Formats: sequence, C-alpha cells, structure tokens
Amino acid sequence: MHGSLQKWFLVPLLFALLTISFPATAQGDITLDNLTVQLWPEFDQPSMLVIYDFTLAGNSSLPVEITLRFPADADIIAVAYAEAGGFLNAPYQGPTAAGEWQTLTVIVDTETSYHIEYYTPLSTEDDRRSYTYIWKGDYPVNSFDVNLKLPIDATDVTTDPPMTQASPAGSDQQFLAWSTNSLSAGEEANIQVAYTKTSNQLSVTNQPLETGTVDESTQGRVSFNNYLPYILGGLGILLILSGGLYFWQSSKGRATPRKRHRTQDTDSIGEEVYCHQCGKRAQPNDRFCRTCGTRLRKET
Repeated sequence: MHGSLQKWFLVPLLFALLTISFPATAQGDITLDNLTVQLWPEFDQPSMLVIYDFTLAGNSSLPVEITLRFPADADIIAVAYAEAGGFLNAPYQGPTAAGEWQTLTVIVDTETSYHIEYYTPLSTEDDRRSYTYIWKGDYPVNSFDVNLKLPIDATDVTTDPPMTQASPAGSDQQFLAWSTNSLSAGEEANIQVAYTKTSNQLSVTNQPLETGTVDESTQGRVSFNNYLPYILGGLGILLILSGGLYFWQSSKGRATPRKRHRTQDTDSIGEEVYCHQCGKRAQPNDRFCRTCGTRLRKET
C-alpha cells in the first residue's frame, strides 16, 4: 500500500517537471535580426577596436543567453545595452577560453540593442598595417553590416571584400562600409583590412575639444566679486573663533594632545576616472558613464 502511494505521488511530480517552461530559449532557435560590426584601427590604442551592436529577432523569448566567440587575444572591455540614448552595463558570463577562441555569454533580458567592445592586435610590417576580422557564424543573422573607420594619415587602403565610401555628410571622418543579408548559422564572414601609415598618432588625439569664450555672463560661472563680502566675513568669524579657542586653551594650561587617526579614505583613494562628456565621476570598473551613458575613454 505504501509503495502504491509513492507511485501515485511520483507520477504528477514527473509530469510537472516535464511541463515546466524554462525562460531561456534554445540556442538553435535564436536569430540576430541585425548585427553591425565597427572596425576602428588605432582609435585610442595602437590596436584594433571592434564594436558589436546587435538586436534579436522579434520571435525570441526573453530572457535568453547569447554566446559569442571572440579571438583568444581579444581584450573585452564593455558589455552593455542601449537605454534612454546611452548605454548601461549588461549582465554576462565569461569570457571563457575555448582553444583559439574565447566565449562570452550575454544575458539578453530587454528588447533593445546590445553593445560589446574589445581590442585585438594589428599585424604590422614596416609602415603596413593589416587585420582580419572573422564572424564565426554563431547565430543566423538577417542583416550583417561592417563599418571601417579609417585612422588619420592612412593611405593605400585595401579591403576584401571591397568596401564603399560611407562617410557621414559634413564629417571629416572617413568610413568604408560593406553589408550582406541572411547569413545562416555556421556561415562565416571574413573581412580583411590593410593600409599604410607612417605615423603613430591615434585618431582620438586628433579630435578637438569644443570650447567657447568664458566671461562674466557665461552660464554657471561664479563671479569672485559677488562673493567677496561673504569671504571676508567668513575670515573674520574664523579669526574670532580661533582667538577665543586660543585663550580658552591657555586658561586650561597644557592641553592633552589628541590622538589623530589616519582614515582609511586616504589609503583607499586610487586613480579617479571622470566622464569626458558630463564630468561625473565613474566607478573603477565602469565602461560607461552611469549618468549620461557615454563610453569612458581608456587611458594608456
């Protein structure tokens, strides 16, 4: 009798386990609606900056895990998603070594564009630089676009497959573009880039800062003349308090010295990073500004 009760109890339990719907979609059912790959050689480092922006097809069930392969020597610096005109850090796992590659798993739980950045070395021979980008076909892609941002002083640029000019109107930045449609799962895309460059100047150092004339009418400017009376008054009060404190201590005789403790803040202050766009201080491991979403520049 006892054994029969156990069997009747296990039957509905097994049925419940089999009918549970898990939140993650099977990898074979995932399709990238679009994937844009930006190649920025010698942008703010003497290497290739690769930028991914992708969205999932509308039939994808969220949340879902997206596992992508990157070169083993890639330095992944940012994993984020678009939010309110900027970027916020996205949850991810890895990277994990996998032979000549490394894998990174991004947890996609929002219907928006996701963003990944990484650096990889350039091949250099005298004044000739070259780089080969490979998309390993981890997922089918409905629309695949590649944009190449030419570094300053670059000449004799060659690409395979051939790219066309795609520079924005009114911009002094030179871009080349190539695109294709309907890449299937496992179908690779191979992009080869080569150019000649005689200098080591990085593109980011060539971007001028936007400045303007600062005078008394500039918004946010603090005028010293307006606050001079308050400053003098504060100094007067400070002198009076200092004099009173001196005479009070003198009347008590020799005062017992107070022990001063060094705060941990002095020891724990490290190098601070500030957003070049809005000026807000960032956390040590942030890649994007928590206030305006601008990508933080990586100093070398």
